[in-house]
Amino acid sequence: TTCKGSLTTVVVATLLALCRVSPWRWLRIAARIETDVFRSIPLLALIYFFYFGLGPLFTFLGDSSFWLAVLALTLSESSYVSEVYRGALESIPALQWDAAASIGMTWRQTVIYVMIPQAIPSALPATVNLIVGIIKDSSLASLIAVPELTLGATILVSNTFLTMQVYLVVALIYFVIVMPISYLAHYSEAFVARRMGLAPLVEIAGVVETMPGEPAEQ
Repeated sequence: TTCKGSLTTVVVATLLALCRVSPWRWLRIAARIETDVFRSIPLLALIYFFYFGLGPLFTFLGDSSFWLAVLALTLSESSYVSEVYRGALESIPALQWDAAASIGMTWRQTVIYVMIPQAIPSALPATVNLIVGIIKDSSLASLIAVPELTLGATILVSNTFLTMQVYLVVALIYFVIVMPISYLAHYSEAFVARRMGLAPLVEIAGVVETMPGEPAEQ
């Protein structure tokens, strides 16, 4: 659930963010409506709605509860992360859009070759938070009988009645999974920034901005 949910969420969030900054008004409106709707619905309510309301329509998938949980996670999490991705894209100076257009680049080329590479370092922390959130939120899938860690713990508790011990182990497992991801993201963010040549000094239209604590160039 976590792997598939994370992958689909990143893809959907990226598409929503691109729609929000696209030059086509109907795409911006559609993405805004999708984002606002699914941000307003609690994840648990969304899972129940898909499972009990749409479940009979997805029996052809076999394990429909699993895919419905992935769908609910994707729509809920992507509605939040897409706003962060949109902010990362919009934080890039508008002069770069103009510069790309002046050399004949299309909107799609500008996004792929100019905007997305610069937005990646800013979007990495949000992506890590997304993965961590999905890891923890996937526990809600146990409520619709998706076989995962929390469901296994619930079954074990019903057999052994060792509630505190079992859920303490579950909490430690989540901790062991999440902490390395957080540290890995911290180093990968710095690595990506260095590889892409995004130094602390950003020179835009003759103005040099420095990171706090660093002297400005004369």
